[in-house]
Amino acid sequence: MGDILSQGEADALLAKGAAMEDKKLSAILKGKGIAGEEVANFLRGLVALRSGELPPEERQVRALEALDRLLVGIAQSKKKLADLRARVQNFVAPQKQEPMKQEPMKQEKIDQLLSVAEGSDDAGRGGGGSFEGVASQQIATAYDFKHPARVNMDQLRTLESLHDNFARLLGSTFSGAMRAVVDVDTAFVDQTTYAEFIMSLSNPSCSYQFTLGQTHGQAILDVALPLVFSFVDRIFGGKGSSQGVSGRQLTAIEMGVINKIIKRVIEDLEATWEPILRVEISDVELETNPEFMQITAASEIVILLAFEVNSTNASGLVSLCYPFFTLESILPRLGQQSYARQTRANKDELLRSNRLRLGPVKVPLRVELGRGTLDLAEAETLQVGDVICAQNRKTDPCVIFVQDEPKFYARPFATETGEISLQVVGKVPRTMEMNYKTAVGLPMP
Repeated sequence: MGDILSQGEADALLAKGAAMEDKKLSAILKGKGIAGEEVANFLRGLVALRSGELPPEERQVRALEALDRLLVGIAQSKKKLADLRARVQNFVAPQKQEPMKQEPMKQEKIDQLLSVAEGSDDAGRGGGGSFEGVASQQIATAYDFKHPARVNMDQLRTLESLHDNFARLLGSTFSGAMRAVVDVDTAFVDQTTYAEFIMSLSNPSCSYQFTLGQTHGQAILDVALPLVFSFVDRIFGGKGSSQGVSGRQLTAIEMGVINKIIKRVIEDLEATWEPILRVEISDVELETNPEFMQITAASEIVILLAFEVNSTNASGLVSLCYPFFTLESILPRLGQQSYARQTRANKDELLRSNRLRLGPVKVPLRVELGRGTLDLAEAETLQVGDVICAQNRKTDPCVIFVQDEPKFYARPFATETGEISLQVVGKVPRTMEMNYKTAVGLPMP
């Protein structure tokens, strides 16, 4: 019948599910500060166990022994350790396609099949095709009630495309901080629960919670501790390696160093959202214990974006977590058409807002009446009443400097009340501005 999968289709589905589980397990282990090479070797061992011919019990025992060796020296709560051990056991468990259960057919379906058979002129040719058409009308779609898909695939693709630009900006920021080439790539985009995201973080951690602009919702940015320690090591003159540093609390000096880097990362995130919505990130707070970050309910769906950071001597993940209600008001704008349509509008709006903000700003003015040269010996003998000859003619205009920038020509005059005023008679050409800043005795227009 049409709803029975072939062996090739079943194997493809199982392989796809295994790949997703592989990525999630890799992200959890890297988030606990384990080097990427060690995680890759561990996962290759699990894949070998799963595809081997050992009994299921022996597979799980060997997988758990390898996990214990990998986690030596890393502090873990009992709940997180139990969850991680369960994931490893499920990973190496034999994956078999369950046989379909034979259920009795309902009377309505029997009547439908009989009516199709009676209406067919040739049971040998038409009957088989009609039965297949009836069966193929029933399409079973898997739905996980624990992880409901609140964001559709088109919106997820737009989010991923949007944050690919964030990965590029992040690479530039990290390269500047490390003074070396740092590669940043988008590892995965996933929907999960907030409780599972918190359990995937190490304790202690380096996590920042903040408020995302006009949405008034909160989000979390987590930087793996190996990356933090490598930044600190590099900034203080080291090679930028975190080898030999265990997962410990950050000191006040280390917090100050990473806060300066995160400030630039937040600016990169604001620039990332600019094509969709102009946001201002505020209320940025550092939290080293992930269990204290209660920005949403434990069962709430969150969109998790992970970025893999690789440098010469360190690697790790940067995780970005958006609760669904934070993005709920933005999701209608995440279509491909609106994404391209609002780019130009946002730039024009930014220019208008900048002009409005700069309008009331007061700037100092300075007027230069003339220029000339004087010997140092003559300058030392100057007295009250001496006359200094300038190189300007009486018909030459004065130069008005706006914030030390020569901008206008003007002529001075006195009002009836005795106040000195200036009448603007021209604008200083751009080609002459630098000359007025440095040279003496310039010819006036």
